[in-house]
This record gives sequence, structure tokens and C-alpha cells, in this order.
Amino acid sequence: RPAARHRDATQQPVLWRLDDDERLVLTVLGQRYLLHEHRPQPLSWRQAADQLAEIQPDAGWTPKRVEHAVTAIRTRMSKGGVPGLTREEVGEPVGNALNDNLIRELVLSTTLVPPDLEQLGDT
Repeated sequence: RPAARHRDATQQPVLWRLDDDERLVLTVLGQRYLLHEHRPQPLSWRQAADQLAEIQPDAGWTPKRVEHAVTAIRTRMSKGGVPGLTREEVGEPVGNALNDNLIRELVLSTTLVPPDLEQLGDT
């Protein structure tokens, strides 16, 4: 067991700035993580779009729109120094790895927290 280092400074996590739509999309995509499910996985683009359409019926959510929103966030965070958010870093087959890494970073940094689930209502 490593020795305690009480005098060392505690490093605060980086809180990532998200607009309201981004926070909603990521909360839907990563709800299983926020619910502390065993071995959570992100929702599919289709599942996320369907749930977003229930929450915001007039917003025009489609799987492609969800994908583009999440890809833009991953790109921004990758440029900000978060590893494991690009195909080049993860390698093939990618599967859910990019979104899994994204959601894990957002939860670890406390950018996404369980109270964000309140946005989802009873869907």
C-alpha cells in the first residue's frame, strides 16, 4: 500500500463547459453511468435520439444529429487533452469505446453528475 501523502496538493478535475443541448444529449447517452449500472455502456444513437424526441418533441432529434453533437464534443475535449476520444488513439474495432471513454471522463470530472438525470423526467 502506498504511503499517504497528506501534504500533496489535491488536483481538481477539469470541469468541461457544456451548453444545455450538449448536457441533455450526454445525459441521455450516458444515463447508465449516472445510474451506477454494472458495466454501463452508452445508449446507441437511435436509442438516444428516440429518448430525446420524447423529451423535446419539437427539437428534431435524429440519430445523425445526436452523433454529430457527440462527435463535436469528443473533438473539442480531445483537443483539450483528453486521451481515447479519437479513432486514431483507440484503433479498430472502435465499437462503443469512444463514447465510453467520453462518458467516463465526464463522470470522473464531475461534469456530468446523477442530478443531471432530472432533465430526463420520467422517460
